[in-house]
Amino acid sequence: MKYIMISFFLIFFNYIQAQSSELENVEKYLTEDWKESFENFNIKDFIKVDSIAEFQNVEKQNFKKLEKFLSIYNPIITYNNNQEKFIDIYSYQLNLEKKDGKYFSTKNSGQAIYLCDIKAKYWQRIFYGEYSHVINDVIWIDENNFILIGIEKDENGKNSPIIYLGNTKNKNFEILINTNKKCVQTNPTYKSKKLNAINIEN
Repeated sequence: MKYIMISFFLIFFNYIQAQSSELENVEKYLTEDWKESFENFNIKDFIKVDSIAEFQNVEKQNFKKLEKFLSIYNPIITYNNNQEKFIDIYSYQLNLEKKDGKYFSTKNSGQAIYLCDIKAKYWQRIFYGEYSHVINDVIWIDENNFILIGIEKDENGKNSPIIYLGNTKNKNFEILINTNKKCVQTNPTYKSKKLNAINIEN
C-alpha cells in the first residue's frame, strides 16, 4: 500500500509540474495590457478543462471576396509569422465600412471568429461567442498554434479571464479557465492595441 501511495504522489506531482510549466509558457505570450485589465491576475490560477473544443468549420467564405475584405479589415486581423494564415475576430461583430479613409460600424450581436489559411484555401468560422464569452485578442505562437484571450461573464455579471489554445492542424481548442473568483476585469471597456489603432467614427 505504501508503494502505491508513493507512486500516486509521484504521478500527481509530475502532472502538477507539467501543468505549471505549460501555464508559464502560455503566459510568455499574453499581452501585458490584457493581464493588467484584471485585478488579481495570476497564471497559476488557471486550469485546463478536460474536454477539447473542435473548430466549428462552418460558414465557408468566398475567396473571390478576400481582396475586398483585406482592403477593409487588414489593419485589425492577425497573421502568423509567414503571413499564410490569419485570424479575424472583429469583422462579424463590427461589420465595418470604409469611406474616404474613415471606418463606420454597424455592430452585430455576438462574435464570430474566422481562420483563413490562404495557401490551403480554407476560410471558415471556427468559433462563435455569445455576450457572455468575448475574445479580446489573438496571439500566434508559431505557424500552427495560436492563443485567443478573452473574458467570460460569471453569474454576477463580472468578467473573468479565459484562454483558448488553438491548433490549426488538429482544428481544435484547449481551454484554460480561471479558478480565482477575485480575478475580475476592472476595465470592462478594454480593447486590444490593434483595435485601438483604427478610428471608428460611430
